[in-house]
Amino acid sequence: MRLAPFVVWPETLGPLEQAEGGYWSPQAGRLYAVRRGLVFMGYPTRDAAMIQATMKEERAWQGTGEAAARNLAFLRESAPRAVDFINVVHPYVTHGDQPPRALELGCGNGWVSWLLAAAGFETWMCDFEANSLATGLNLDHPNLGEGRRFVTDARYAPIASGSMDLVMLKEFAHHVKDCQPLFREANRVLREGGVLGLMEPVRSVKQTLYELRHPDPREGHAITWPNAYLRAIRRTGFTVIRETPVYVPGSSRRRVTARMRRRAEAAIDDARPGGDWFSQLHLRLVGGAQLIVVGRKTSELPEGERPAMAAIDPATLVIGEDEMAGYTEFPTVLREAASRLTAPMQA
Repeated sequence: MRLAPFVVWPETLGPLEQAEGGYWSPQAGRLYAVRRGLVFMGYPTRDAAMIQATMKEERAWQGTGEAAARNLAFLRESAPRAVDFINVVHPYVTHGDQPPRALELGCGNGWVSWLLAAAGFETWMCDFEANSLATGLNLDHPNLGEGRRFVTDARYAPIASGSMDLVMLKEFAHHVKDCQPLFREANRVLREGGVLGLMEPVRSVKQTLYELRHPDPREGHAITWPNAYLRAIRRTGFTVIRETPVYVPGSSRRRVTARMRRRAEAAIDDARPGGDWFSQLHLRLVGGAQLIVVGRKTSELPEGERPAMAAIDPATLVIGEDEMAGYTEFPTVLREAASRLTAPMQA
């Protein structure tokens, strides 16, 4: 397995050398192992307790055979919305003679990366939970190939600065307590003029009142207000060039709120991609939507200090072939969703 030349050691962004069993960092004197097509890298030593606890939770949620049926149901619901996301973002990505490069941070199974590959992007992906990532190893595509799946903390990507045309964050930023450093990392790996695509659930007054009575059982969720994402993106060297709410089917069951949602959706079009004042107000009061933001890198930020990192043990990859059998329907669902990929690339 060969890595692209811009794949680097995430701690110092230094070079890697192919070695027996994986990739060697001369600077760290450390071997990054390869197991079953996954390249194991690292996470900040200072965050060890949090990372290990989250790994355990994420594996139970999406990295076991028992989770396959729930994950398949989620995929059937979410894949069409992910295609809408890609169709919104895709036309803003400019490129030269070579196919554009995309990096998905916090990819989970990697199915959004597969859709990006189907849309014409050479695609790389990062997630720190090996078993979740391994459930997507049956998602084959020529634009994915070997050496594209990294078991690593997505906040510190193993990618050289200025190497990507697109960074995609689909429902990952709300798993990060402070998303501004995440957006800074997206800025770092993007070339000048590169694009950040964000799709996230956002906080509303209605949701906040609901959560006071029904706290989220999963730890680590930090769903925030639309303006908080927009401010953080602008502060990290991006110009927001589009913001669009995408409403979740069935999110408005009552007659009044359903009518309000239809009114809000009617105001969202190419001429006014963020909608009018009513749709903006509806998003923040009633919610029921995910926010898509497209940002273009317009400022280069000074590179911050990289933290000391601990290697992720490949022994954390424990999912067996029998458990993987539950994920065989994923490619079929994705191929059906991919038939709606429409956005052309700009020359």
